[in-house]
Amino acid sequence: MSDDLRAMIIEVTNQVSSEKPGLSPGAGLSPVIAGWIGLVASERGLRMLTLPAHSRGAALRAVRRDYPEATLIAADPFLQEVARQVRAYLAGELREFSVELDLRGRTSFELAVWAAARRIPWGQTRTYAWIAGQVGGGSGAAQAVGAVLGANPVPLIVPCHRVIGSDGALHGFAGGLELKTRLLALESGQGALILE
Repeated sequence: MSDDLRAMIIEVTNQVSSEKPGLSPGAGLSPVIAGWIGLVASERGLRMLTLPAHSRGAALRAVRRDYPEATLIAADPFLQEVARQVRAYLAGELREFSVELDLRGRTSFELAVWAAARRIPWGQTRTYAWIAGQVGGGSGAAQAVGAVLGANPVPLIVPCHRVIGSDGALHGFAGGLELKTRLLALESGQGALILE
C-alpha cells in the first residue's frame, strides 16, 4: 500500500454536564472520556483511529507502531472532519459516523464482522454470538468474532464496545473494560453503566 498516509493526534474530552430534568445535581454528568487519539488516513479514507491514550506521546507511539511511514500533520480537512465527529460523538451529540474508511488488506471475514458491528444501533448492545450469526459463522464462531473485534483499526466508528458476552457481561475491549463501560454509559445516557 503505497498511498501517502497522513496522521494527526487530537486531544479529546467530554467533561461537560448534561443535566437532565428530574435528576439530582451531578446525576446527569456524562461519563468522563478524555485523552489523546491518533488518526491515520489515506486518500481513500480513514485507516486507523486509536482509543484515547493518557498522553500525546502514547497516541503517537500507537500510530507509529502500525504506520511508521505516515506523515504527521497539524491540519488536514479530512482528518479535521474525523476529529470533529469523534468529539461530537464523545459529547453525545453524534450517533452515527459518516467517515469514509480505507480497510484494504483485510480479510472478508474481518470486513463482515466490522460491518455487522456497525449495524448495532447507538445505545444498544449485541452479543459476540449475534455477530457470528450475522456473518454466517454460527455461535461457534463467537471467539473468532472477538479476536476480529479486538483488532478493529477504527473503534468508535466500528462500535466494538457495543458487543457483549452471551451472559450479558462485558468482555474484552482493546481500551479496557473501564473505557467500554464509559462508552456504553455515554450512549445509554447514564452517568454510570447499570447492568441488570
